[in-house]
Amino acid sequence: RGHKKMGLPPAKVLLIDLDPQGNCATSFGIEKKRVKKTAYDLLTNDLGEELPLMDEYLIGPEDLTASMRNAWMLRNEKGRPPATLTTENLWLLPSDIHLSGAEIELSHKIGRETRLKEALAPIIDNFDYVIIDTPPSLGLLSINALSAANWVMVPVQAEYYSLEGFSMLMNSVKMIQRRINRNLKIFGVVMTMVDARSKLSRHVCDQVALSIPNKLFSTSIRRLVNVAEAPWSGAPTVLLNKPTSSGAGAGSLEYWTLAREFHRRVQDMRREFGVRDPSRVSMEAQGRR
Repeated sequence: RGHKKMGLPPAKVLLIDLDPQGNCATSFGIEKKRVKKTAYDLLTNDLGEELPLMDEYLIGPEDLTASMRNAWMLRNEKGRPPATLTTENLWLLPSDIHLSGAEIELSHKIGRETRLKEALAPIIDNFDYVIIDTPPSLGLLSINALSAANWVMVPVQAEYYSLEGFSMLMNSVKMIQRRINRNLKIFGVVMTMVDARSKLSRHVCDQVALSIPNKLFSTSIRRLVNVAEAPWSGAPTVLLNKPTSSGAGAGSLEYWTLAREFHRRVQDMRREFGVRDPSRVSMEAQGRR
């Protein structure tokens, strides 16, 4: 519902978690031990034509809403969950720690780099956006994401080590473009954990801007306590807190502002390529956040 207040059109979104930490599920208050099927099961399944329907792996809007509200009530003895703790157009393919073993299991399997792409093929046109969250390292999990995606959106922490990681990621994208996915492109770079008071933070932002000027988002995400605390309440900060210029809603406002810039860039891209009808933009969120 928040998208309406922020002037954004509704969009049907599939969020895929390829990080073994499973933070996407945690962000929605999901108890991972109760999840029956995860990204691990999808990637390591060898049933061929007998592969279960993709829908069987996804957690839908109603269950996501229920999980957020239950998590909020567990941590708050009084009151009712905020009305904003609801989602209508979001589906999640969760992960858990078992996914960490998939790197080894996939290494000897046929089609190991494109298993996610093949699994998504039957349902890809059902969504406006497919967002794939990956681990920071470039193993088979990230390669599967890059093979399935059309565009890469890179969050970069405003810290010194992130510069080296960013450079390595750009080289990895070029390698995937040459060998596996020629359609892969950089959509944008977002600076996160920014501290304007820090000379180092400003330096990192400047260096990234110099290396890829046309792709850097004007919106950046500051280092804010309320953003880090939101998962404890079992919901993303954009749903937990109303967007405001200060206080608990500051982080929410920054992420909604980022969403608006994202939408504007997608619209510009569609006009540039003459796309009239709604279409998907597969994203891979990779990097140090």
